[in-house]
Amino acid sequence: MTPAFWCIIISILFNYFLAGVGGWLTLRQTGKFDINQPRIQERELTGAAARVKAAQANGWEITPVFACCVFIAHFAGVPEEQAALPAYLFVLSRALYMVCYACKLSPWRTIVFAVGLAACIWLIKMAVAYG
Repeated sequence: MTPAFWCIIISILFNYFLAGVGGWLTLRQTGKFDINQPRIQERELTGAAARVKAAQANGWEITPVFACCVFIAHFAGVPEEQAALPAYLFVLSRALYMVCYACKLSPWRTIVFAVGLAACIWLIKMAVAYG
């Protein structure tokens, strides 16, 4: 399995990590976890709990984009060692994004998200060059 494929898995695992942290923060804030209506409870969260849940939602939105970019680069024949660098950059940006979101570092969060998006564009640009 290529390094970029491993980065997809890591990106997915980040989202599950955020789900765990978000669940723990939800319990801390509300004293319970509403398994019957978790989406309604999520809308009532504030502070770090709400931010972590939002970071998780954003992770689920961007991970398929990244995965598609990795697959496109792979099928276009981009050498795995060349696809690894933007994939590592994406994973690093997601790790920083989680921290920025949880710590309420809004301007940095936007910049870090843009870096991750640039990594996706980089993969597509390489695919175009090799395809």
